[in-house]
Amino acid sequence: MSARRSRRRRWWLAGVGVLLVLAGLIVAGRFRHPRHTSAPVIGNRGENGLWLHYSWYFGQHSPREITELAARLRRAQVRYAYCHVRFITTHGRLHFRYPQQARRLVTALHTQAPGTRVLAWVFAGIGGPYHQVHLANTSVRTAMVQEAVWLVGTCGFDGVQWDAEVCRNGNADLLALLRETRTALPPGATQGVCGYPWYPAPATGVYGWDDAYIRRIAAASDQIAVMAYDSSMATPRAYAAFVRQQTVHFTQDAAGSNPSCRILIGVPTYGASGSTRIHNPQAETLPLAVQGVRAGLPDANAATFAGIAPFADYTTTAAQWDVYQTLWVGKP
Repeated sequence: MSARRSRRRRWWLAGVGVLLVLAGLIVAGRFRHPRHTSAPVIGNRGENGLWLHYSWYFGQHSPREITELAARLRRAQVRYAYCHVRFITTHGRLHFRYPQQARRLVTALHTQAPGTRVLAWVFAGIGGPYHQVHLANTSVRTAMVQEAVWLVGTCGFDGVQWDAEVCRNGNADLLALLRETRTALPPGATQGVCGYPWYPAPATGVYGWDDAYIRRIAAASDQIAVMAYDSSMATPRAYAAFVRQQTVHFTQDAAGSNPSCRILIGVPTYGASGSTRIHNPQAETLPLAVQGVRAGLPDANAATFAGIAPFADYTTTAAQWDVYQTLWVGKP
């Protein structure tokens, strides 16, 4: 068999495996999920997250708007605000640098929303149609770590959140970046990462992370915000079951390797925009995500679970905030 045919066969088998896994999750959602919907666990611990638009980092908001954002963070009981600072170039450097604007924002949020930790959310595309950031290159990683130190030391951020897209299961270079960043950051700074969803083998040959890799990621991180959206789940039950799985596996895996690592489950607060091939707005909803998280909590590790993180401030409508407050926070 030629090498090309062999590769094609492996990809075909992996694709079949993904379909079988998705079918299994649909079945699990149909027969297992309803047993957990009445679980008495509330879930909110006042340690939630929120992804913020890069315009906050760019200084494009007035003092009044920053005050309104701080009020939102307080009402939503957001502990971690992930402020988008845009992307890393192929050389490992930030494309945009707005230190004065960033420090004004962080200082204001610290003052007006006490207890909030503002992390620099840094995009680093390592695959697909993005700026290619080669994490295997030590000089690139070194530059990225230096930028992380700059974001904390000069801009005043409380830490960084690496968003390495798309990082395959078992990638050792991402682990190296996380360890190197953690070592370089000053004491007390948070080293976080956007986590890809858990999937069982053989699906992880195409997408997602398995338990072993999640444990290694947790061991090198202070926090993982799981991107439990854009799941390709076709039905509401399947999506709720999918979120339940993320809650259980990530919290248990973190507890097994780094009990101090905090796990947040990212939940969608956006509609049909973007590729509906991976996001079905009838299935992926905020209420179903909350339902899935709560269904998973009885089997999750309570010590590592922090909360949920809506994606994102710039897509969440007033009506969705009302749903969030009612279903998760329990306060209007």
